[in-house]
Amino acid sequence: MTLLNIFPRETVEFQPVPITVGGVAVTTGVTYSVVAEGTRPTVFVAPTTLGDEIGVMVAGFAPGYWRVFAKIASSPETPVVDAGYFQIT
Repeated sequence: MTLLNIFPRETVEFQPVPITVGGVAVTTGVTYSVVAEGTRPTVFVAPTTLGDEIGVMVAGFAPGYWRVFAKIASSPETPVVDAGYFQIT
């Protein structure tokens, strides 16, 4: 899993989280869950879109490591993938 970035806790920033399926970028049918390191995702929300990128907004997180999970709607499957983590200082 990849460290996406390190942010100060005061930041409000877009963190792109690219998703590919078979080497092709996917921007529709993707939802994200951001959870504290060591916990499992339970709630998935629509991504933030900035330009042609999708990802999550980093704002209001407590210091520590936060894991990003992505759920991809791809009938008949709905894979959930670990998309990396970021750190809040």
